[in-house]
Amino acid sequence: MILTRRQTLLTGAAAFAAATLPARAARPEYRLHPQEIASGVWLFEGATESFDPKNGGAICNIVMLASHEGAIVIDTGGTARQGAALRAFADQRLGGVAASLNTHHHPDHWFGNQAFADRPIHALPRTRRAQSEDAQVLADGLYRILGSWMNGTTPRPASQDAVAGEMTIGGRELEILALSGHSQADLVVQDRQTGTLIAGDLLFLNRAPSFPDADIPTWASAITTIAQIPASGYVPGHGPYHRDSRAMGQTQHYLSAMDARLRGAANNGLTRIEAMAAGPMPDYAHLGANPQEYQRSVIQRWREYELRALPILGQAG
Repeated sequence: MILTRRQTLLTGAAAFAAATLPARAARPEYRLHPQEIASGVWLFEGATESFDPKNGGAICNIVMLASHEGAIVIDTGGTARQGAALRAFADQRLGGVAASLNTHHHPDHWFGNQAFADRPIHALPRTRRAQSEDAQVLADGLYRILGSWMNGTTPRPASQDAVAGEMTIGGRELEILALSGHSQADLVVQDRQTGTLIAGDLLFLNRAPSFPDADIPTWASAITTIAQIPASGYVPGHGPYHRDSRAMGQTQHYLSAMDARLRGAANNGLTRIEAMAAGPMPDYAHLGANPQEYQRSVIQRWREYELRALPILGQAG
């Protein structure tokens, strides 16, 4: 076949365009790696990092408990798409979903609720209120950070109040604790069948704790309460499953060190920028999400320490 000069030019232009235009971005997908950590207890471990497009916001731990009526889902992930991936696992492997529980109102733990909205979603009353009040601000922030991972995500607060005490779902007996400190309302679940304790963000392991709503003394007291509960193993909000007291010790020590760091910086007249520039406490600089989480914590908590160290003129005795 003989090509005309025009055909030759068009063919060459098409080949050039195919070679130089960027490939169409593939739809981001969540790759789940569930582990059965105890009989009928499935853990989906989150990345020990901050929110980032590289992890799609899948940074918190999610647990599913098998029951006669389907999975009991504890936290639902950070996006609608992650929630849908988790729902598919529950439908295919655990006979559907019986109910869900949200441990607290931070978005990585409940922005996947859409995928579970046809079943009851339980949370402590103050968590439900915070979910409703803060949803838009939290969503705006995550859309800016995660971009297309957030497509289609519409925050859907929990539908029912959780109450402290015994709770049975699909024949699976749970003990619900209503604590606080990491947030205004932190729900802790213990599975009575296996003794597994799901602590939400009251416990962190190998990942720097986050402080946007922290009350350090109350948080420390909540950890003391958890330490008094016999358990076969612990699922922290962030970090690996473990059978000993590592997360309790590490989180307690981090809280104390952070409190001392901020108090010392404010008492010595440092500015917030100088406190941030000092970087994380040396013993914790290696933790996941640091130095970012340390810097965020200084921004979020600095004002209260500064006011304690430097009373407003006219109010000092």
